[in-house]
Amino acid sequence: MPAYFNDAERTATITAGQLAGLNVLQIINEPTAAALAYGLDKLEQDQTVFVFDLGGGTFDVTIMRIENQKLNIIATNGDHRLGGKDWDDVLVNYVAEEFDHAHDENPLLDLQSYQDLQTRGVATKLQLSSRTHTAIVHHHHGKSVKVEVSRKDFEKRTRHLVEKCKTICEIVMQEAKMKWNKIDKILLIGGMTRMPMVREMISQFSSAPLVSDVNPDEAVAVGAAIQATLSMLREEEITGEKVLGENTRQQFSCRDGRLIQVTDITSHTLGVILWDESNLEEYVFPMIKKRTAIPASAKNSFGTASANMQHALVKVVEGESSLPADCTPLGVCDIELPPYLPKGSPVELTYRYNANQVLEVAVEACGNQSKVSIERNTGLAPNEIGKALSSLEKLSVE
Repeated sequence: MPAYFNDAERTATITAGQLAGLNVLQIINEPTAAALAYGLDKLEQDQTVFVFDLGGGTFDVTIMRIENQKLNIIATNGDHRLGGKDWDDVLVNYVAEEFDHAHDENPLLDLQSYQDLQTRGVATKLQLSSRTHTAIVHHHHGKSVKVEVSRKDFEKRTRHLVEKCKTICEIVMQEAKMKWNKIDKILLIGGMTRMPMVREMISQFSSAPLVSDVNPDEAVAVGAAIQATLSMLREEEITGEKVLGENTRQQFSCRDGRLIQVTDITSHTLGVILWDESNLEEYVFPMIKKRTAIPASAKNSFGTASANMQHALVKVVEGESSLPADCTPLGVCDIELPPYLPKGSPVELTYRYNANQVLEVAVEACGNQSKVSIERNTGLAPNEIGKALSSLEKLSVE
């Protein structure tokens, strides 16, 4: 999944896999999977790899370090609302404007016409990766328009999208506190990285060679398969039950026989909303900071905001700001308190962020303990998910 997905989006992805009848062992970030596909046979070479993942709907960048036969993710950033469709939409809107100018009619108001334009926009974008000129012909309600498109004009119209990618690349380098001359290889993932404008932008950043032995369309799937194999091999170590052959274990092991280790990091800060007595306002206290190695846990003790509180209400958020309004609310944990507690009575809060990058919260206050999984909104209630899975099992039997 996209590295910059938040907690709710990750949970929704797990639920989607379960609803599809899959046994979801683990979720893995797309750039991490791609890096794993690249680094599996390169563990002997210490190097720093910049993973640039521009797909159809999301954009992620990740810096990975291969060292001592381990794959360590150093930094990650992205925009899960930036992708190939944004480039498609530029062409679609351009042709629609030309059609409207010629026939005084907006072809985007008709769904079938819009879908046809989307298909033609994608085809044109692909053609301009290998040609300098092409044309789009669009028919609607017996009328038609032919629009000539050059690569130069297309790059000019989409320059703002490239600048967004450029900004995110610079941000992740700043977060990693690295200079571009420390990057040894650049791994391009996603079909959009075939566009000349993308490769030109990257060449302006770094002279590091582009990785050519990994298919940008297949790298994430290959990496996910590798991670699944590693999960099965670790399960064998725990249960003692052998499922995979010894050759497979050797292929996924280091020189000393240990399984390949991949250390991922948190893509967002996970915090809790507290009350600032001096400024009389709420603020966000970071519990697990961005770029923390996962799985991760953090424990802190706080005091109750007033005397005789009946409940300790823990508001869990995700984001980098100290302002609650700028962060994404994840959920609320509520624990009952004993009566007549004085102000400042201790409340111990524990965050646990698992390998799937899904958060669990535990609260302990004055002898009362409550381990609470945050209720995340995935669009379906737990009983609805159960019914869907039961229906799927019936279909499988039939």
